Amino acid sequence: MDEPLSNLDAQLRQDMRREIRSLQRTLGISMVYVTHDQGEAMSMADRVVLLRGGGVEQEATPDELYARPATVFAARFIGTPPMNVVRLADGPEGAVIRGSSGPVVAPGPGEGVLLGVRPEHVCLDDSGVPACVVDSEYLGADTITKCTVGEETLAVRTPGRASVGAGATVHLRWPPGAMHFFDAATGHRRDGAATAHVTVPSIR
Repeated sequence: MDEPLSNLDAQLRQDMRREIRSLQRTLGISMVYVTHDQGEAMSMADRVVLLRGGGVEQEATPDELYARPATVFAARFIGTPPMNVVRLADGPEGAVIRGSSGPVVAPGPGEGVLLGVRPEHVCLDDSGVPACVVDSEYLGADTITKCTVGEETLAVRTPGRASVGAGATVHLRWPPGAMHFFDAATGHRRDGAATAHVTVPSIR
């Protein structure tokens, strides 16, 4: 099926993809479904083949694609809002977010490494990485707050309405296990780096 729902409005698309998924399960048939809509891909597929420029970027289950993206492209393509991917730099005691003076977000060198953290894994806290709020977008169920840290921008997804305005100074914190590391030159996942960067006392 080649983008069969592309001309439908949002609510009807949701209803129809449930109907198609139910029909496929009832009939017990295999189906190839082509779509540019990540919501359709994640909710309907048993396995996703993510294409880029005519080549396979990653093939995985929806869970694997979300939790362990193989490349920066995959990390940014899946998820709304997309994963934060920021450049790191070398600091006196470890890697810091580019343009900031710290705190250290990972031990070891940061030059040539990209750090990825999903917005829903970042929280506003009294300790962690200092940031400046740029703006916020209230969506009812949650708020997307954009913050700058040094030369980089991170989005924070918090439940309900965020109580911070533009220009406010906040601190960002995320669990060590929520961090993804990519090679800045190739965009590929760096599993060795991820294993080495699992303890970050300053932002735990």
